[in-house]
Amino acid sequence: SVLPRAFGFTEYADLIELLDSAGFEAGLGGDAGQYSVFSYDWRRDLVESARTLEKRLDALAAARGEPGARFHILGHSMGGLVVRYFLRYGGAEPGGAVTWAGARRVASALLVATPSGGALPALDAILRGSRVGMSYTTLAASVVARMPAVYQLLPPDGSRVLLDHNGAPVEGDLLSHETWTRHGWPPFGPAVDERQSGERAFVRAALARARAFHDALARRPDTPCPAPVTLVGGDCLPTLARAVVGEGPPGSSPRLEPKTPHEQDLMYEAGDGRVTRSSVLAAHLPAAEGAEPGCGIPEAARTDFGAADHHGLYADPAFQSLILRLVMGPPALPASVQPPEMNPSH
Repeated sequence: SVLPRAFGFTEYADLIELLDSAGFEAGLGGDAGQYSVFSYDWRRDLVESARTLEKRLDALAAARGEPGARFHILGHSMGGLVVRYFLRYGGAEPGGAVTWAGARRVASALLVATPSGGALPALDAILRGSRVGMSYTTLAASVVARMPAVYQLLPPDGSRVLLDHNGAPVEGDLLSHETWTRHGWPPFGPAVDERQSGERAFVRAALARARAFHDALARRPDTPCPAPVTLVGGDCLPTLARAVVGEGPPGSSPRLEPKTPHEQDLMYEAGDGRVTRSSVLAAHLPAAEGAEPGCGIPEAARTDFGAADHHGLYADPAFQSLILRLVMGPPALPASVQPPEMNPSH
């Protein structure tokens, strides 16, 4: 846990320490009170990661000698998207009806700080790169732009995340290459050479795949979810929700920093500093209209929000208590069995 802490990523070490302190043990045996860490390549397509999760859970069931074993699964941030997809479709390709194929292995799902409505920092990372620790080159834009999973973190259509210089909403689907072409974002900028043709083809394919992934998560199921799903997030910090576009010459990156208090109000929403509350709830989906507390995810039986940031959730005592109660106590009945108990505030 030393290396992640050195780079400022403490959440996974914090979670393992929490489980260890509560008496859980790492392992694959048949005794209760054990946990297993699922590691996946977060750069790759998230459908591929869902397939990898399916294989891992099947292997865990075999190791326990329980062919029908089901597990309590916790997914953090991007990992929560993998869990949501797996629960709905197993390892199937997107495009079909919701089958709840993954429920054969899921006793309950806890989705923590999961950006079901996307996260704008993903767009910034693709266009300008992302700092890791003290390094600005480890995840340079040229590196991030070749990662399919980062495109699947972009806010999907309906999120309305773009503003003009006057603060008015700008129509634009971040999962459409036409939006990228209109704004001249790389590799669709004005300076085009033959080397960029391959890059443009890759980005088009990555955006189309991201659209298919989000469409699959947005699809209304015909039957209730067989396993209880809980959403957990933070809503105590101003969190980037919108970007300003159209300033400067074609190819200029969107502006993510407000210049005035009025822009601050327009561009930021409550969240955990990385993922907004509305993204955790998928509030951009039609199902959110009239739902409490504005949640567009039909499989969510419960939501809880509190005062913690994206990387410090598992060190917060209130979240620790909630997580242990959900993991150690009897699972809540799925939404199909009892009305969802929602907590719209804290």
